[in-house]
Amino acid sequence: MEYSFIYSPEKMVNEVFQRTMVAAGVDFEILEDSTIKLSNSVSDEKLQAIIKELKDFGIKIQTKENRDVVEEIKIYIKKMVYEGDIRNVKMSELLSNQLGFSYPYLSNLFSSKTFTSIENFYILVRIEKVKELVLLENISLGEIAHDLNFSSVPHLSNQFKKVTGLTITQYLRFRKK
Repeated sequence: MEYSFIYSPEKMVNEVFQRTMVAAGVDFEILEDSTIKLSNSVSDEKLQAIIKELKDFGIKIQTKENRDVVEEIKIYIKKMVYEGDIRNVKMSELLSNQLGFSYPYLSNLFSSKTFTSIENFYILVRIEKVKELVLLENISLGEIAHDLNFSSVPHLSNQFKKVTGLTITQYLRFRKK
């Protein structure tokens, strides 16, 4: 049986998932894009216990019947920003191909459930990544702008200010205090 393995792009979460599955005695294989295949049949009680335990770590296991497409969009965008190469990519094409729905459908669904657009969510996730990267002293704003698909450093700076209300310099001063 196949399930979707929905998680934040943090390495620790993946390790928690694997440790939990091994401790429960469940043989599994992570296929692609967070889909897992259970090698042996798992009782509903055992699966519910695993789901409950993993939920505390922000990990969700979904069947095709309880699929949450909006959550999948969020997870996919986070994975792309944190783990993928997002330079010169069309998020609309990637999401459509990944999830198997037209982009207008995904966009309308996302907006109706979250009251924001996919594009705005994508910007928010990239700004969160910028916050992490600016704290590292060995990477320039130019590199950050390039890696996170901002057209220029001024574009990055404007988006940062619009989202956080602070300039990058103000943010760094605030964080260092």
